[in-house]
Amino acid sequence: MIVRMNPLTRVLDFIAPTPCPACDRLDSRGWLGLLCVDCSATLPTTVRRVTGPASVVETVSMGPYEAALGSMVRVAKYGPNLSAADALGRRLGHALHGWVDVDAVSAVPIPTRRRWRRGFCQGERLALGVAAATGLPEVSLLRRTAGPAQVGQSAAARRRLPVSTFSVRDVDLPERVLLVDDVRTTGATLHAAARALKRRGVRHVWAATLCFQGS
Repeated sequence: MIVRMNPLTRVLDFIAPTPCPACDRLDSRGWLGLLCVDCSATLPTTVRRVTGPASVVETVSMGPYEAALGSMVRVAKYGPNLSAADALGRRLGHALHGWVDVDAVSAVPIPTRRRWRRGFCQGERLALGVAAATGLPEVSLLRRTAGPAQVGQSAAARRRLPVSTFSVRDVDLPERVLLVDDVRTTGATLHAAARALKRRGVRHVWAATLCFQGS
């Protein structure tokens, strides 16, 4: 994809260039004007199967969190950069073409208080991008209760995430759902979300994330 930077962006980049978030080089801009050209070339365009929870039919991800893609996830999530979040969602959606046949796309949400503090929910932005790229409907199916963030916790603590972390909205539930999230670490969040949906009648759950940590 060719990204054309507007004149103001080019002027600002010349006056006060910002380093590439993946490699810290002050180099010519590539994807979205954020990554350098070299790092842009490493961004994956396909998904791969990764280890996922038993409650999910299959889990796929685009690439490792430690690579340039993970740098873009951090820019989108903590920047925050909504344009990056939306573009990453569409990129994931294009990568998913032909992979799974589902009825709807749904985000793994963050708690309401964290959404207010951050100003948006990255999972929802990603799910909307996936829906736009695939033509599938995006449906908000889950709410997430307040609790400690998974980021920074040990793998053992992450795996103890209870199903009660998620509640299912009072909506018509599709039979086959694709859960979308930014990063798959231990799979505990996907597992809790999928179990909550299946307890309410969803028959099959697939999962897709931008990045994965571990195998």
